[in-house]
Amino acid sequence: MYLWKLKIILKEQYVKSNTVKTIFKILVLLALLNSEIVYSQAVSYVVPDTGTQGNSFPITVHGTGTEWTLSPYVIIYFDSTGVTTSGNAVTINDSTLTSTINIDGKAFVGYHKCIVADQYSNLYTKDSAFWVFLNKPVAPTLLLPLDNSVNALQNPYLLWDSNFYAVSYQIQVSVDSLFNSVNYDTVVANTPFVIRLEVLSLNTKYFWRVKAFNTLGQSPWSTVFRFRVRPTGIINLSSEIPSEYKLYNNYPNPFNPQTRIKFQIPKDGVVRVRIYDVSGKEVGEIVNNSLRAGVYEVRWNAGYLASGVYFYLLEVNGFKDVKRAVLLK
Repeated sequence: MYLWKLKIILKEQYVKSNTVKTIFKILVLLALLNSEIVYSQAVSYVVPDTGTQGNSFPITVHGTGTEWTLSPYVIIYFDSTGVTTSGNAVTINDSTLTSTINIDGKAFVGYHKCIVADQYSNLYTKDSAFWVFLNKPVAPTLLLPLDNSVNALQNPYLLWDSNFYAVSYQIQVSVDSLFNSVNYDTVVANTPFVIRLEVLSLNTKYFWRVKAFNTLGQSPWSTVFRFRVRPTGIINLSSEIPSEYKLYNNYPNPFNPQTRIKFQIPKDGVVRVRIYDVSGKEVGEIVNNSLRAGVYEVRWNAGYLASGVYFYLLEVNGFKDVKRAVLLK
């Protein structure tokens, strides 16, 4: 637009071209024209521009209007978790950089934006510069129960982290660390998973592992975690959140030598259930666990105690309640 105006003015000047008025107009228009010049500084393309989950390889980034050799360092990165590069890029020339791209096995499938940054806070970008393809899932990462846990519930809550694109998981539980024999083997759709009651035995050490499946195949087995089921049976009867704290009467009562004690907690907390004799002396602790909100039942075997009257005390989050139990042998 300003070039066109400049030509018109030059044609219309009937005075000498070196008059002050004409020169001033020309200089103003040249300044306006120069202000509209945009220097293109961007990533033009990445080579290669595709890759598969779980792989690493060299890439080259080409730029347009860039001056990468002027900066002491240049960094290449991508706009999504799971796609990274190996630190500072190697500068080949003003328009070419090289680096190594690392695609995590859990990286987002689809297009990724490429961003180049230099020491001077200049950013050079290109949308949809790199495409990640789906691969077989990586081995899941086991989370809960923590490895080497003790006092685990008889119906433990199993949690693991895996590929977002996995469609199913196989879980194996065994008393054998090599899984030559398997006590429990099942396939589930999602994490987490709760093993049903009566599958695992009290006071027993177990090993567990998980593998993932998707449309392209299966992952290797995860690392093996181990946990020991508590010697006293504590059962999560319901994961529904109750409205109040409550300690129920044990059943049966009187009993010999086993009875069941039920309680409910509306908030997560450290739960303690302790046993006292008639003199007020503590003779046992059957629960000392961090539990989620819910309804629970603990099985107490009092075979080590003499016949008599005993009291069991529930403590959690500042709440306390006590009930009376009678042991008859």
